[in-house]
Amino acid sequence: MPSSTPSFGALRLASPKDIKRIGIIATCGFFGGPVCAWYRPFIAQFPKDTLESYCQIFSDFIKSPRHAVLLAVDSYDALESTSSKLNLPTGEEPLFPLSTEEVVVGVAVWALEEGSGRIGDFQDDTDTYPDIPRSENRDQHKEHNEILCERAHAAQEKYFKGISELEMLVVHPAYQGHGHGGTLVQWGLELARIDGVKQGVIGPEQGMKLYKSLGFELLDELHWEADNITPDGLKLGVLRFDPTP
Repeated sequence: MPSSTPSFGALRLASPKDIKRIGIIATCGFFGGPVCAWYRPFIAQFPKDTLESYCQIFSDFIKSPRHAVLLAVDSYDALESTSSKLNLPTGEEPLFPLSTEEVVVGVAVWALEEGSGRIGDFQDDTDTYPDIPRSENRDQHKEHNEILCERAHAAQEKYFKGISELEMLVVHPAYQGHGHGGTLVQWGLELARIDGVKQGVIGPEQGMKLYKSLGFELLDELHWEADNITPDGLKLGVLRFDPTP
């Protein structure tokens, strides 16, 4: 069994009660980013589909004993809803009476390596899971999604065999620039150091800058050509952190 666990500090484990809030964070946080523009190009027309999709994705992560889902919190910003150009369905933004109340503002998901002695250690799923409508996925471009998943999976098979992986990292735009993303990533790196297990991540250019600054090494780049749906195309970096000196 692992001898110790990194301190959560100001972070905490996600639970079923957080799923709808996490869905808002992911929908607003990924909107406008290159990956979202590639495989969810119609998010502005169908934000409800995106929200429902992310709620289901993170519900599955929280249910999975092989995943660790950590949250960053901050004082609620009353101007939060104006920080994103995305119009969420009416009633989906939670209301908080006090501007000082802490809310979830960022989330990260790690997949533990196969055979990890920590499998199941990071689950907090004792609460009731919310009913989540099945997304119609009208926000997605099916072909773009398929080729993205195919090449990303091939990179994972080539570079991440037997190691852990940071699968998702997102911070709500109203709380970006406050260090929440770096704090989440550093928790995962401390876990890698304690366990002596390498950690991989696939991320866009903006994410690559953060990961490199924290010790990840760029191994490869994945490119998708521009088309009439995504004029800028897509570029992702494949990076790996080695905790050994």
